[in-house]
Amino acid sequence: MKRLFTNPFKARQGKNLSVATAAPGSGDPQPGQVYSLRTAPFSEFAPSPTGRFAAFKIIGITKKLVVVAVLEGIWSKPPTPDELSGCGILKEHRFAYLGGRPAVYGVNTAWWEPADLLDDLNHVATHTVSHIEQSLAAVVLNGEGGARYAGLGMVNASAEGEWRWNNDQAAFLDEVERKRAQFDAEQKAKEERYRTRLRKLTWEQLLVETPFARWSPSPPFPSADFTKGAQATIREACLSLQALGPKPRKAEVRAILKQTVEWFNQADASAGGVIETEEREDIFAVLEEMAYVARQKSLVDEIDQWRDW
Repeated sequence: MKRLFTNPFKARQGKNLSVATAAPGSGDPQPGQVYSLRTAPFSEFAPSPTGRFAAFKIIGITKKLVVVAVLEGIWSKPPTPDELSGCGILKEHRFAYLGGRPAVYGVNTAWWEPADLLDDLNHVATHTVSHIEQSLAAVVLNGEGGARYAGLGMVNASAEGEWRWNNDQAAFLDEVERKRAQFDAEQKAKEERYRTRLRKLTWEQLLVETPFARWSPSPPFPSADFTKGAQATIREACLSLQALGPKPRKAEVRAILKQTVEWFNQADASAGGVIETEEREDIFAVLEEMAYVARQKSLVDEIDQWRDW
């Protein structure tokens, strides 16, 4: 799918931002575009299909971010342009957001694959971006306090989650608890497997394995060039640490690990900030393994001080 971002959003004082209608399905997000979608179940424990439709509006764009606002309203069929005219932004109240917070998110442009992530996506209309919407977009684009960033799937989570909270709260809370219990069990099993791995890990094993093998496709993961560079950097660091012998000095191990982290700092900055949550976790994991095999596990606590991502 084409991903081209050549129409950055610019707030203008004293007047609404007037936008031209973009061709439906063009793939190029434009400020003011309004899309409808069929909501998906909030979790695998929820009834399917939902039989509900929601909508969102693009209220800001830069080369790195698309700011979306989930609109208030749930429909039993795809909403028409008339039904969407005048729709305000959804206010989220679930889980004690008593004052209601606007469902507005910044989505990384590298993740902008709406047709792949949302069901029955349909471009319905293109509306003017209001002053209020411009202000909400500016909070996200400028990284101000309260700004939120997420994948495009959060549009569904906000719309469906808020409807369930207001109309089916008891069952919704039960599903959330079941999901939390499932996640906790998976994490516990994962941690136990990881501890077992660390006790037996060797340089030979690390050098045979391919780090970051799951970083595909791109997007949502970094580019193939970034991944290849990261893999080569980790392999070079492992070889350098292995060459230090079975009982390396802490200072020598620290220098190699820090140099590795600094490579990721520079590479991430050059690539425009592609290290997100999953990549961050994977990088931490392999660096931790390297510190353990080098018999300097205390250095794991220092890694966070060196990184910029």
